[in-house]
Amino acid sequence: MTQDPSRLRLGRIRCLGEVIKCLEETKPLPSPLCFVPNRVEYMSSGKGNALPVHASPSTESKKLGEIKNDVAVKVLGIGLDTWNDEGQWIQLTEEYQAKLLGEKASDQKRTGGWVLGHDSKTDDGPNLAVFVKKSLPGIPSAASEDVIATKWEDAVEHAYSVRIGGTARARKDLQACCDEKMTQLLRRVPDKWTLEHDEELARFMTLAKQREKSLNVMLDTLSGSMKEYIQQLRASSENQEAQCLLDPDDDNYWESDGSSGKHWLRIQFKPGIIVRRLVMILDEEDGNFLPQVLEIAAGNSVDALVVIGDVELDVPTEEVVVLENATVAYQYVEIRIKRCFSDGVDTRVRTLKLVPGSAQTSGLNQGIFDNADFSSYPKLDQNIPKDVLFRRGLMLKRAVSLFDSVVCLMTPSWRYSVRSFGNLNRIRQLLVLSEIRSSLLSLFLRMSSVGISQTPNIHLNRRLARDHAHDPTVDPTGKNALFTQMYEALKPANCGTVLEYRVPARVDQWWECVFSSEGMIDQGGGFRESLSEISEEMCPSASDVPLPLKLFCRTPNQLHDSSNLYRDTYIPSPACNLYTQYTWIGQLMGACVRSKEHLILALPPFIWKQLNQEPVTWEQDYHTVDTAQVKMLESLENMTEAEFASRFNALLTYSVSLSDGTPVSLVPNGSDIPVTYPDRLHYAELVKKARMDESRKQVEAIRAGLLTSLPPAMLDLVTWQELEQFVCGDPELCVETMKKTAHYDDDLSETSQVVKHLWTALEGFTNEDRSRFLRFVTGRRRLPAPLWICAAKDGSDSTEALPESATCSSTLFLPDYATAKLAAEKIRYAIYHCVAIDTDLNPYEEYME
Repeated sequence: MTQDPSRLRLGRIRCLGEVIKCLEETKPLPSPLCFVPNRVEYMSSGKGNALPVHASPSTESKKLGEIKNDVAVKVLGIGLDTWNDEGQWIQLTEEYQAKLLGEKASDQKRTGGWVLGHDSKTDDGPNLAVFVKKSLPGIPSAASEDVIATKWEDAVEHAYSVRIGGTARARKDLQACCDEKMTQLLRRVPDKWTLEHDEELARFMTLAKQREKSLNVMLDTLSGSMKEYIQQLRASSENQEAQCLLDPDDDNYWESDGSSGKHWLRIQFKPGIIVRRLVMILDEEDGNFLPQVLEIAAGNSVDALVVIGDVELDVPTEEVVVLENATVAYQYVEIRIKRCFSDGVDTRVRTLKLVPGSAQTSGLNQGIFDNADFSSYPKLDQNIPKDVLFRRGLMLKRAVSLFDSVVCLMTPSWRYSVRSFGNLNRIRQLLVLSEIRSSLLSLFLRMSSVGISQTPNIHLNRRLARDHAHDPTVDPTGKNALFTQMYEALKPANCGTVLEYRVPARVDQWWECVFSSEGMIDQGGGFRESLSEISEEMCPSASDVPLPLKLFCRTPNQLHDSSNLYRDTYIPSPACNLYTQYTWIGQLMGACVRSKEHLILALPPFIWKQLNQEPVTWEQDYHTVDTAQVKMLESLENMTEAEFASRFNALLTYSVSLSDGTPVSLVPNGSDIPVTYPDRLHYAELVKKARMDESRKQVEAIRAGLLTSLPPAMLDLVTWQELEQFVCGDPELCVETMKKTAHYDDDLSETSQVVKHLWTALEGFTNEDRSRFLRFVTGRRRLPAPLWICAAKDGSDSTEALPESATCSSTLFLPDYATAKLAAEKIRYAIYHCVAIDTDLNPYEEYME
């Protein structure tokens, strides 16, 4: 009797619930998740030479023998294979090893015999995968009601699906094919382990994976021709012309002929080909023929193609990665050109290039734990054995893979939240290991976006804003602050339209700014500048300037604790009740997540976690706001009665000052009631509650704004660190990253001496200097941001001239400085003293208008 697929899915969801509980409570993981079959049979591919058997999973290790590479040869391995930099290694069972090696086997039982089942250094398609897993002879098929699993996914479904005979019988069935010793080893929780250790391990694995991916991209040599991997290439028009895309030739290209947004290229692959990287080669000189917005669809039938991703380009580029690291073999991949730069009608493509992959998916690479530097991961840097970390990492990977297999059932649409699966929030930090989360969230953002029917035009007076910032006490309401001017100007009654904050990513300007008495035509630079300036008003980067707005206050750490890492942060002011303005801030934050813009809010992790509804505690989180208060209560709870009497002497009362200085009574008339030694613990709990809740209403208002801009699942599935980076951009302005976004005009290149001087100067800048440089050129304070570097304008080529910029086009006009030192001097002066942007319009003309 065939199992109902819905029951199998529900079984996975039940298992996920138990897995989360085990991770949260640091208990051994469920046996089905850790299931290891006692043996797995493999069949040789029949290609190549004999397969060497090694003493350890390394081609450099001692060779013990070899296996004939013949399709008739069957090999028995233990159920847990190993991946490292060389590929997938299969450890032979003792019985098969004894049969293969004869008398030598007894000496190798402890170390085992290893065979390289899949060589990661070969990328000629799945036919080179050495082994294909098969079910063991005599074991019932997966369609049987009494199925015995051969992989952990089957074990989960078998154990947790509702069936006649119950769970106890199902789990007993698994014992027949389970390697009990290895399974229990994977279930084991490392000594003194907590959920925070799992979270740190997940971050380490994620960063290692990103580095490995970057290295693979650098090492990949794109295939010169796709012909050996595809059956057919078809195009929406000029089909015969399109065949030139399969043969690299700088002089040939495919040019479409049809309506804008209706062009496509459809590739039909040979059976079994998995795309590791599919790249479209363009020519930047093709102007408005260059594709800007692409939609990628795939499937096994032309009539049933499903959109699996999209690509949006900020600037023209010559190489566009269309599809990367596919996990299945698609028969068809269709590239749909939805829009070209400058609203071009037709498109041009020069070449298509492909890196094919193997049919097997790589497991966790054990090599990332060898010689790893855990100094940035203090919980892992405690002499924990590397094999223990590897096994725990493998289980985390399985747990998140289980989540991946059911997340689409929890969130069938962008309108849904996963809050119904309540305890998923406890493992939010582990979801960085997910393979599909990013694609799912991109899909939700695209499906929930709403275009801007009419771009609002708003008038702002920055002179009034600067005067107000100089002395905010003159106008406590802050009506002249740029933030308040924008907030009022964007109200529907004032701007004539309802501004949607669910803007598509391709919309790069939400409103147009007219700055009073300033000559500027806003083509994007003024808009970005306005976001930067209201960010500065809400959370000033300087600690010694007055606050133009009362929406946020400096944290006590910023005011008092000189040793704290979070000395530049702000929190919503507890006494401020301008909740509609907080909601508007949340809407702007959500729009930033959807686009490439940034709203730099220097908030501590304590606030970001609450915005994302991740758990917060006094001990782990509130020190990012007020370390002195945390230390004081810790001392109070642990001091003796004599110490209490000598330190406080009846001066401590049932009252506390909030972060903005507002005094609060913890009990009625609390400021008149002294705290006694026996009541000190009660007092400490009251203080913690008051301080933890001090900005709760303001945070809830900001979150409400976020939820009007973003799909609910977005805030359920991203981590607070990711939310902060989406909103604020990358806080570290790495010069190497800036180089990657730089483009040069015809007179300059990356090898030009003046360009070298520029990068040398920036390398000597502080992060704040680089942030100001980025704002000077682009109107943004954080990456990513495109940079166009041009020679100085006519008449400005003197080495004593200051650099100029056009923020609307993100362009720097760079004089030909003789030395890096001179370049640093002039650039630093310009970015701190030359704050006015483009002067395309005469202020007098604006005044007359």
